[in-house]
Amino acid sequence: MELKHKIALVTGASKGIGKATAIAFAKEGCSVVINFKSDAKAAKEVLDECNQHSRGNVIQRADVSNEKEVLEMCEKIKQEFSHLDILVNNAGIFDENDNPTNVDAFENVFRNNLLSAVIVTKHATPLMREGKIVNISSIHGRLGHGRPSAAAYSAFKAALENYTKNLAKDLAPKILVNAVAPGRVATPMWGDPDVKEQEELGQVHLIKRMIQPEEIADAIIFLAKNDAMCGEIITIDGGMSLVTLG
Repeated sequence: MELKHKIALVTGASKGIGKATAIAFAKEGCSVVINFKSDAKAAKEVLDECNQHSRGNVIQRADVSNEKEVLEMCEKIKQEFSHLDILVNNAGIFDENDNPTNVDAFENVFRNNLLSAVIVTKHATPLMREGKIVNISSIHGRLGHGRPSAAAYSAFKAALENYTKNLAKDLAPKILVNAVAPGRVATPMWGDPDVKEQEELGQVHLIKRMIQPEEIADAIIFLAKNDAMCGEIITIDGGMSLVTLG
């Protein structure tokens, strides 16, 4: 699919992978809907950078775990652009209280990391005659565990991958759905990218460094352009999943 002049919605686009992805789509000539939940200043900075590369970019505030707010966001997209070509379900959280028996953490992560993707997809797909959906999973959804305890995070990322495959089967051939499963990416989720702690976190990868958000964005752009991949999960973990093989 040629990306120039396409309309792309990126959720959680004020920082991290979402920010890099929004800018990458703008560089391809897309008009980007930059979704954010709370950091309007950061979203405006992303908008300014996108505007250096393409026209028609907008910011849209919405808590994607809130169906009413998502519906309102999609109505605004319909009014502004009439349709949507690309959806990137990127928004998500990590709950510091995540453990195998913390029900509150499970409910929080479920709503923000899985149900949010379902809600956005529900209201975005009626705007898509054809196009691409890319869900952002995690290597922890593939490994089944995470740092130091991420039971809910891992479980719902695994569920997101299952959802990706079911959604792909349901929406093909007009809308192709895939996902990306990153390893540890240099984003605020892993702390300050400039401190030594994050540098040490990257040592779990065979590449011995943190993955950069732009490297994940490159894969998302690839999936948006590709017209043959459907229901696939691309793992970009710097070899992290091979570390335990000995």
